Amino acid sequence: MPKPEAPTPGTLLGTSAAIFLIRFFPTLASVVALVWLARTLPAAYYGRYQSFWVQWQVLHTVACLGLPTLVLTYSGAQVRGLWQAARPTHRVVLAGWVLLLAGGFGGLHWWSGAAFAPWQAGLFLALNVPVAVLEAYALVRRQFRPVAAISVGYAGLFVLAHGLVVGEVIAREQLLGGLLLASAVRLGALGYLARGGLAAPPDPGSWPAVRGHWAHTALNDVVQVLFRWVDKLALNLLLPAALFALYFNGTLDVPFLPLLLGAAGSGLLLHFGAPGLTEAERVATLRAAATLLGRLVFPLFCFLLFFRYELFGVVFAHRYDAAVPLFVVSSLVVPLRAYNFTALLQHKGQGRRISRGALLDLGLALVLMYPLYRLLGLAGVALAFVLSTYAQAGYYLTYTAQLLRVPWASLVPWGAWAGHLLGAVLGVGLLHELLATWLPERTVLLAGAGTLGLWLAGQLWRARQTRG
Repeated sequence: MPKPEAPTPGTLLGTSAAIFLIRFFPTLASVVALVWLARTLPAAYYGRYQSFWVQWQVLHTVACLGLPTLVLTYSGAQVRGLWQAARPTHRVVLAGWVLLLAGGFGGLHWWSGAAFAPWQAGLFLALNVPVAVLEAYALVRRQFRPVAAISVGYAGLFVLAHGLVVGEVIAREQLLGGLLLASAVRLGALGYLARGGLAAPPDPGSWPAVRGHWAHTALNDVVQVLFRWVDKLALNLLLPAALFALYFNGTLDVPFLPLLLGAAGSGLLLHFGAPGLTEAERVATLRAAATLLGRLVFPLFCFLLFFRYELFGVVFAHRYDAAVPLFVVSSLVVPLRAYNFTALLQHKGQGRRISRGALLDLGLALVLMYPLYRLLGLAGVALAFVLSTYAQAGYYLTYTAQLLRVPWASLVPWGAWAGHLLGAVLGVGLLHELLATWLPERTVLLAGAGTLGLWLAGQLWRARQTRG
C-alpha cells in the first residue's frame, strides 16, 4: 500500500495541474504589472523597476539555499524529522545567512540606482525566503486548495498595488510597501498551515544522510537561476536603464512556460516517490509527460514566432518594437521546455551530475557571450544562452541513459514530437496568414491567442479524459 503522503501513479496530471494553478496567479499578476508599467511609465523608470526584480531573483535563490527543492524531494514526515534534527546553531546560521543576503540586496539596490528604499528591498527578500520553504512544505503535504487560496490572495494584492501606482493614487516609491504587506500576509497564512502538520509524528531525520544531496540541490538552484538571469544582472549594471528595459523585454521568459515545466517537474518528483514503481514505469511516465508537454509547448512556440510583431505592437504599444529580433532568438529555447531533463536524475539522488550540467550550461554561455556579442550585438548575448541550453540538455539526456542503461533516444518520444511540431507549424502559420490578411493588428493577436488557448485547454481535457 502507498504511504499516506505518497502519490499514486494516476495522480501525476492532477498534481502537476494543482501546482501549476497555485503558481499561476502570482505569475499572472507579475505579467499584468509588467504590461501596465511598460505601457505607461517612462522607459528609464521601467528599467530601474525591472532591475529590482532581476537582482531579487538571483539573491532570493541564493538566500533559499535550495531548501524549497530539497523539501519537495522528501515526504512531509521526513521533512518534519529533518527540522527536528537540526541543531539550534544551524537554525541561527541559516537565519543569519538570510539576513546577510537581505542586507546585501538592499545595498546593491541602492548602489545600482534604487527604485525603492533599500531597507524595503532587504525586508522583501527576507520575508520571501520562508514563504518559498513553507509553500514547498504545504505542497508535500498536498494542501493544494488552501495554498491556491493564499496564492490568489497574494496575486490580488500584487495587482492592486501596481494598479494604484498606474492610477497615480500612490507614489511609485510606495509600491514596495504594498508588496511587503502582501508578503507578510502570505507568510502568516502559510505559517498557519504549517502548524497543523507539525503535530503529526515525524520520521527520524539525519542531516549527514542528506547533506550531500542538499549541497548539490542548492548549487544547482543557484546556477540555474544565474544562468537565467546573469545576462540581465550584468547588463542592468552596465547599460542605461532605458536600453536595459529594451533588452529585458526582448529576452523575457514566455509567461507561464517555466511555471508549466516547474509544475510538471514537481509532479514527477512526487510521482517517482510512489512505492513499488519500476524503472520502466518511471521512464514511461517521463515519456508520457514529454508527449503531453509537446502538445502544449510546440503550438506555443510557433505562436510566438508567427505572431511576434503583433505581440510587441499590442502588448507594449509599439514602444519596444526594436526588441523583436532579441525575442525571436531567445524563443529558440522554447522547444526544450517540452521535456524535464533533471526530474529522474534528482529522484535518483544525482545532485552532483545535475550540478555539473548546470555549471556546463552557465560556463558555456559565459564563454560564448562576448564573441557572439561582438558578432551579433545584444542578440548574440541571447544566442549564447540558447546554445548552452541545448548543450546542457544533451548532457543530461546522455547521462540519464547511461544511468538507466538504455539508449538515449529511447527516453524521448521523437515520433510524437515530430508530428506535434509539424502540425503546429502548419496550423499556426496558416492561422496567422489568414488573420493578418483580413483583420487589424489587435484583433489578429486576440483571435490567435484565443485559438491557441482553446487548443491548449482541449489538449489538457483530452489528457485528463485519457487518464480517466
